[in-house]
Amino acid sequence: MFSRSLNGIVIKTVAILCLLGLLFPQFASAQLPYYTWYRDLNSGMIATQPIYVPDRVIDGNGAGGALSSPSDVFIADDNHVYIADTGNNRIVELDANGEFVRGIGQEDGQGKLNQPEGVFVSEDGMIYAANTGGQTIVRYSSDGRFDREFKKPDSKALTADYHFLPTKLVVDRRGVMYIVVKDTFLGLLRMNPEGEFTGFFGANKAKLSWMDRLKRSLLNEVQMAQEISKQPNPIQNVSLADDGFLLTTSSGVASDGQIKKLNAGGFDAFRNKAFWEPHLVDTAIDSNGFMYGLNRDDFVNISVYDPTGEVMFYFGSTEKSARQLGITDYGISIDINSNNELWVVDNASNLIHIFKRTNFGDTYMTAAHLYFEGDYDRSRSYWEEVIRQNGMLNIAYNGLGKIALHDRDYRTALDYFKQSNDAEGYSNAFWYIRYEWLKHNFLLMVVVLVVGIWGLIFGARRTAAFVRKRTWPDKVRQYAGELRDALYLIVHPYNGFYRLKDRNVSYAVLIFIIVSAIGVHLWSVFASGFIAYPFELGDYNIRLSLAFKVVPWVTWVIANYLVSAVKGGEGRFREVLQASTFAIVPYIVVMIPATILTNFVVQEEWIIIDLAHRIMWIWIIVLFFVMTQVIHNFDFTEAIKNAVITLLTIGVIWVFVMIIGGLAYNFYDFVKQIYREVIFRA
Repeated sequence: MFSRSLNGIVIKTVAILCLLGLLFPQFASAQLPYYTWYRDLNSGMIATQPIYVPDRVIDGNGAGGALSSPSDVFIADDNHVYIADTGNNRIVELDANGEFVRGIGQEDGQGKLNQPEGVFVSEDGMIYAANTGGQTIVRYSSDGRFDREFKKPDSKALTADYHFLPTKLVVDRRGVMYIVVKDTFLGLLRMNPEGEFTGFFGANKAKLSWMDRLKRSLLNEVQMAQEISKQPNPIQNVSLADDGFLLTTSSGVASDGQIKKLNAGGFDAFRNKAFWEPHLVDTAIDSNGFMYGLNRDDFVNISVYDPTGEVMFYFGSTEKSARQLGITDYGISIDINSNNELWVVDNASNLIHIFKRTNFGDTYMTAAHLYFEGDYDRSRSYWEEVIRQNGMLNIAYNGLGKIALHDRDYRTALDYFKQSNDAEGYSNAFWYIRYEWLKHNFLLMVVVLVVGIWGLIFGARRTAAFVRKRTWPDKVRQYAGELRDALYLIVHPYNGFYRLKDRNVSYAVLIFIIVSAIGVHLWSVFASGFIAYPFELGDYNIRLSLAFKVVPWVTWVIANYLVSAVKGGEGRFREVLQASTFAIVPYIVVMIPATILTNFVVQEEWIIIDLAHRIMWIWIIVLFFVMTQVIHNFDFTEAIKNAVITLLTIGVIWVFVMIIGGLAYNFYDFVKQIYREVIFRA
């Protein structure tokens, strides 16, 4: 009886909980299996909402049969999809929805394919297959019937050891074929419509290290022949843009020219720029000129580039033996249709992953397209919507800045360009603001300058008279005299350094100069105009910046004294220290007005700031050299030798410190691991 009552209570409780669950439904989790990253040139990688999401997957199971080791995908103008189904020795044609239409090249007789790895459909509907196993290019009519076969061209340039193993190809409007041949460093093989060889095209150049260049300058021809030949990266894939440009994708990890955009003359519009995506294997391009790169990286495997070749977004992921929508195992080919859907071929899992663009992606890409086309007015509403959805994308503010600049709303443009870290746009807007201000206030500015200069001169004279009349403590007079000597030294270095010999400058003055130099450096960072530091100063590594200034100076003092002591120099360590301290005074003298000036110049006038900085550093270097000559009583030649040896010694000190630091860290880590082991075991 008690058991029955207990069962009844349990049943009623479960029923009540179920009813409560219906009142408070839970949303199904729709989290993607990967992140989407926006690449900001200043802030680095920023996680953002997806621009593409996985939509569906095609495995070929159906009327056409399963795919086997697919190697290439091409989407024609009518959105029909052609897949090089290598393992099944055929080309598979699918409709826009991914439904099987027919297989091509699998019937016996002429046109039978043998492990095709590439496919292309020309504007006239002719279907080209890179018949890798058969060492031919096979052409079919638009209805899939065999039309013609192209074998290795008969040419003296193609020797007997040149193996014609075509893997990918494109065909331009003239019918000229550009063929990727496996394991060749000569570039794309170009063949005319009659199958005649017309040369190689778009070959990569071998990247030489400084050691390779040194060998070439020192070794003779016989010795160079014994060296291992430096070969360029082979072209791995090729695509054809709507405007006739060829996109080549080359193998190689983070190398220059991984993606090239070649015109008919072979000129690379990207100028051999470096693409730092680790393992790029294929590139697709849409009708607006945006590119989509496929790479076999564990972190992300699809990258989106703007028409200039700058990466905008990363998304996707790679995982071995993956069987999840949107995650590839061994991505090998990518293409995009007119609906902006990305089709990605996974060679290992025999799947085609299809990614569709999100609403945010549509908005962003439309805004970016209008932006790069220069149609800023039409892009306004799109950029505003992008910012509404995600206010961290700098290019959106840049687009609104250009719109405001076009509308002559210069102050608004200035704010937008600053938010987007665009120094060039900021400079243009600032130029107009400055021009308008000068046009209305030029006379006032001249009066203020004249009165200000007169006030400075008058104030300096009155201050000097006041100082002379008053009796000052001995320490104050000493410090003031030493500071005057520092200013005298930077203008008259030989006499100034001679005055320093055999005398001790107070440590208070030395510390004051060093602290002032550090303070001026910090002030120059935070008080400079935006054009000098066009990024968020919160991201600026001030410690590293200080280290680049302080560490060379400290090691110079130590190395100069040690080298001079060995080489017979007369200078004491105190003299080297105080002379080296006085030698950095030009940094204080020049950086203060130069920093103020950065707030009033535009990019076209930045040569003034650069010139001031160069004069300052040359001035400091000359003072260090004269210091070495005078303090140690060297002649000119001895001073040069001493300075060179000092620089080498500085390098040795840095290497030694890095080695000691590395050993110390390893020892610390070793002790830490032992401590953890003892604690956990206990």
